[in-house]
Amino acid sequence: MKGVSMAKRLLTSIVSLGFLSSVLLASPAQADAANLKGAGSSYANKFITTCAVNDPATAVTYNPGGSGSGRTAFANGTVDFGASDAASSITSWSGSRAGYTSSSFSYIPIVGGPIAVLYQIPGITTGQLRLDSLTIAKIYSGKITKWNDPAIVADMKANAIWANSTKKSAYKGASALWTPTSATAATVNITLTPAALKAAKGKKIEILEDKKSVKTATVAAKGQIAITLTTKAAAYTVKLDGKEVAKFAQSTPTLPAKAITVVYRSDGSGTTNNFIKPLNALSTTWTVNDNFTTAIPGGTAAIAALGAAFQGQSGSANVSNAIADTNGSIGYTEISFVTDATRAAKGMLAANIKNVAGKFVAPTAAATSSMIADSDIDAKGFVTFNYKQTTNTTAYPFVAITYALARTAPSSKATIVADYLKWILTTYAPAAAESLGYAPLTGAILTVAKNNAARIGSGN
Repeated sequence: MKGVSMAKRLLTSIVSLGFLSSVLLASPAQADAANLKGAGSSYANKFITTCAVNDPATAVTYNPGGSGSGRTAFANGTVDFGASDAASSITSWSGSRAGYTSSSFSYIPIVGGPIAVLYQIPGITTGQLRLDSLTIAKIYSGKITKWNDPAIVADMKANAIWANSTKKSAYKGASALWTPTSATAATVNITLTPAALKAAKGKKIEILEDKKSVKTATVAAKGQIAITLTTKAAAYTVKLDGKEVAKFAQSTPTLPAKAITVVYRSDGSGTTNNFIKPLNALSTTWTVNDNFTTAIPGGTAAIAALGAAFQGQSGSANVSNAIADTNGSIGYTEISFVTDATRAAKGMLAANIKNVAGKFVAPTAAATSSMIADSDIDAKGFVTFNYKQTTNTTAYPFVAITYALARTAPSSKATIVADYLKWILTTYAPAAAESLGYAPLTGAILTVAKNNAARIGSGN
């Protein structure tokens, strides 16, 4: 028993030493980081809060009250860093806030992401709603009020959905799957059971456009045959040894004659700012700012005239809840809400948006990166998107950059803030941003971001 007692004391000592070591080895940043506070962008909330949880060196509390409130909190000195999806002029607070001049703080772009156009329409399922940016502009200005409006129907027909209309293959053991690879191309995958493969070896597979054979293949030793083709017609038939395996045809979901409920951000929001920018590129009647009620053509008077068809909600979560709970609604918010299982179960989905190159694109991290790749950045860190680009077929047009705001004056928190933002830019975003639906920054934008982060606490 004495040996057991000694073992217990030894184990206790080891554990105690381990705990003491962890305390002694903690960096100064760790010691002070519990008091590191940030506020602002609800758009980047999922990304920033996830960063805060996973950062091994800092502990951060973050209030996602919106870009406007974040800039105000930062300017008032109640937080250590702000987060905004709208880059206000870096001189905008000069003379208006005590102690703030054009060189007293810095904008650091930290991550990009898509702004999803969300909808809840009975009978319209995942990926089926396709909208042109011009159509969205008309919906959000009250010029289109019904889901079966000819403009929306035209957008839907421009990218019809392929479906198999053959109930049963005439060749036993054979089946076919149609996969569109672009607006004008598809891959047909023919699958054969072992018995079907044995019977069909050496037989001809045909893809018929109407009644004309446009692609052929011969069954060899594999039960999987892939045939690619350029699509020109609205229907194709797959045959094996002259027997119909499948018939694929384009179809367009029927939109209901239902009134559209438009949901918008009622608070100051960088999400609104970036949602409006592509609309402004189409028509300068839209005013780019954080407030939808003044951004819409006609301003607050237009909102009042539109009445109950337009619903203002504060914060992205409330916008998403309103869309999920309202049949026939449409709204805009960050991509994180698209993956929310509770809202998705209620039928809230994301639309594919037509870009300037004429392609309908889903709001993904990859499509955001394509849009960012065509953007410009100045020395202050402000990113300007080229909304009128015509060559990038994979770009999603509604995107945002989230900026951190940090003080350049020396302070007890400067090193902590600088290290935290550098860690986000160089370590966390490249590893985790895409899994969260965001796009990590690369190239010239990343270079400027790191340079701006280096100014924190430098006095320059």
